[in-house]
Amino acid sequence: MPPPPRSEGSAMSITNPKVIDIWAIPKSAPDSLLLIMVDPLEWGDEAAHSEHLLLLQEKINTYITFIESEEIYSEIPDACGKHLIIRVLGLHELPEQVDWFFKRITEILHERSIGFDFELKVNEEAPSL
Repeated sequence: MPPPPRSEGSAMSITNPKVIDIWAIPKSAPDSLLLIMVDPLEWGDEAAHSEHLLLLQEKINTYITFIESEEIYSEIPDACGKHLIIRVLGLHELPEQVDWFFKRITEILHERSIGFDFELKVNEEAPSL
C-alpha cells in the first residue's frame, strides 16, 4: 500500500521512508509538481555511502509507488496533468563516488516519465518555490 502524504508531527527525512516529505508546484514551472524528500545526512566515508544510498533508494521507491499506484491523484488533486519530478533536497554535497547512483535513478525514472534531480541546500533553508 502506498504511503500517505506527510501528516502533522511526522519526521521529514530519508530516515522515514514511508512518508512523502513535501510536495509543491513551483511558481517558475506551474506545469510541474515536485515531490521533495529531505536528505539531512552527511555522506561520511565510503563505508557509509552504501547505507546512505539504501535509505535514499527506499525513499525513492516509496515516491515511485505513490505515483504509479495513482494515489498521488487522490491525495494531491492538483497533480493531475502535471509533470511529476522527484527532488532530493540535500544538506550535504554529493561525493563523486555516488554519481553513478543518481545517474541510474534519473535514467530509470525518465523511462517512466518522471523527472528526478538533486538540489543542494547547505544553509538548511526551505526550498525556493
